Amino acid sequence: MFSEYGYRKTSMEDIALRMQVAVGTLYRYVQDKQDLYIQCVAYAFEQWQTYALQQAKAQEHPLESFRALCMAAFSYMQKEPRLRRILASDPSLFPVLDGSDPFARINDKSIQLLASVIQKAVDEKVFQVEDVQLAARILFSLYRLSIERAYVEESGSEERRFTQSLDLVLHGLLARTPHKEE
Repeated sequence: MFSEYGYRKTSMEDIALRMQVAVGTLYRYVQDKQDLYIQCVAYAFEQWQTYALQQAKAQEHPLESFRALCMAAFSYMQKEPRLRRILASDPSLFPVLDGSDPFARINDKSIQLLASVIQKAVDEKVFQVEDVQLAARILFSLYRLSIERAYVEESGSEERRFTQSLDLVLHGLLARTPHKEE
């Protein structure tokens, strides 16, 4: 219901009616509407993580694993219009500056998942990264910004913008010139 009507327009009474339970029954499981909202969104975020991790694990090569993780995390939104609507109606789900993140635990798990994929690529000499945790945090911040821009603004060029961003991360800005052997 949150994806249909938004947080403000959804009442506990509406939810109870849709679920065919008494309002009091809802309060046995959640403290209030905000608690229910956070639990619902957290569940959706965890499903999102699971999907991305499955795609990454299906790849053998670390570079392809990283690419699959990133693309799956991005493309999941195309398959989940309800989560996309929630993100579009509530950009505060991705707090950037104020530090009050109700999904800090889930976001930290995403950062650790990203760090593990990066570390595997470093271990196999595919990536060169000094501080894997810092790299994962920076990339996750860029990812959150990409998701917010893509699915809150929805301009129609979301996938192209994301794939170009991923290409920039993987290949950098520097032109590649062959090294001369002396």
